[in-house]
Amino acid sequence: MFFNQRGLRAGWRLVIFAALLFAIGYAAIAALTLLSSLLRSRSGPGAAPSPLWLSLVEITQFLVVVLVSWIMANIERRKSEVYGLPVTTSALPRFGVGFWVWGFLPLSLVLLIMRLLRVFYFGDLAVHGSAVLYWALAWGLMFLAVGLLEEYSFRGYALYTLADGIGFWPAAIVLAVGFAYIHMSNGGENRIGIAGVFLYAIFAAATLWRTGNLWLAVGAHAGWDWGQSFFYGVSDSGLQVEGHLLNPRIQGPDWLSGGSVGPEGSIVTLIFWGLMTVCFLAFYPEQRKAAPPLLVASGEQRR
Repeated sequence: MFFNQRGLRAGWRLVIFAALLFAIGYAAIAALTLLSSLLRSRSGPGAAPSPLWLSLVEITQFLVVVLVSWIMANIERRKSEVYGLPVTTSALPRFGVGFWVWGFLPLSLVLLIMRLLRVFYFGDLAVHGSAVLYWALAWGLMFLAVGLLEEYSFRGYALYTLADGIGFWPAAIVLAVGFAYIHMSNGGENRIGIAGVFLYAIFAAATLWRTGNLWLAVGAHAGWDWGQSFFYGVSDSGLQVEGHLLNPRIQGPDWLSGGSVGPEGSIVTLIFWGLMTVCFLAFYPEQRKAAPPLLVASGEQRR
């Protein structure tokens, strides 16, 4: 019930991971809440949180996941880098490829298709001068933090360990459902958007399967979100952020234009993310010899 030939069963390890994550995360959130209340008292009620504050919140939560993953790695006597974020010379180039090729570029193509369908218009500039650089960097930091937090939370220790119990792709699908479910709490989402979040999670798992780590997925996540919120200025889950570069305009049926949700609520994005996953698996070369974590997570070392 508790142990198998590899030690404590995967399910119990996930229970310990979740318990530690809850305890340490609760303390971190309490500290952030206290700090937020102090800052709000100085800035006045109703002030919108800045991207730098949001970055601090996301980075703090990410560091909590890193800490708990490190604790579990020591308990299980393995290096924490096997959970998907090894610090190597290839990390930055792979992140860059993910950001521009698998994040920003696909978003640009989606919006171009929507423009050709006459449901989206890019609009004119909303910010000018030095403000462009400030907002670009501020939101860049913010969405880097979002990419690190969400990818490592759902496709780091959790995916590695669940895959040890039920296999890589069943685990990836289970966690993709959880990823989509969490995003249902975003008030501006719709059904197409939630389905798209699920498909994105499958795409991210495919990049892990092929590359052996999460750097490309983190880049793609950050590049897509940065392109949406800052560069093109479209809504993300119904929210348009301060300091966006362009003033876009949408029209037409919500299922095609995305409506108030943004492009993630469009059937175009849904189709695009599905095609991205198929193309990545079909054309990206396998690198399993350089990716020992996947050999374990896919069950190939159990023989």
